[in-house]
Amino acid sequence: MGQDLSKLVGICGLYCGTCPSYLAFRKNDIEAIERMSQEKKCSPDELRCDGCLSDNVAAHCKDCRHGFRTCAAEKQITWCFECDEFPCQRLKDFRGVHVVNGISHHEHLIDHLQYMKKKGIEAWVKAQDTAARCSECGEVLYWFDHECPDCKQQMERLRNKS
Repeated sequence: MGQDLSKLVGICGLYCGTCPSYLAFRKNDIEAIERMSQEKKCSPDELRCDGCLSDNVAAHCKDCRHGFRTCAAEKQITWCFECDEFPCQRLKDFRGVHVVNGISHHEHLIDHLQYMKKKGIEAWVKAQDTAARCSECGEVLYWFDHECPDCKQQMERLRNKS
């Protein structure tokens, strides 16, 4: 797997490829960038992200108030599934934290991490990339989209599953 793809695999099991801080800049989605900038009270430069394991991580992820970055650094691991304590209470508690448009972004984190542990990072990234695309036109969508903005295809909200 290319190093760039592994940067899109969050320490906690999130797929960065559908995150607005990553995707909005690649799509040049000015409206989304402005909305996020207002919501998070920061500049667009502080929002821009190239993935959890890249050199350019969005400020809100770099600070990781949930402690995954600190924990991984202390245990000298890259992803939570590499930890002897996996799945820990921190991961279990994190599953219900982020809900947008009725979709829980973190609900399947432990499943995702177990998939990575069993089948590998590359297989997981490929599965996530496929699930992130509109089945009609192939456009990569934000994790919370119910409808493709390009072709208006209704999205089946199973994409967060491994």
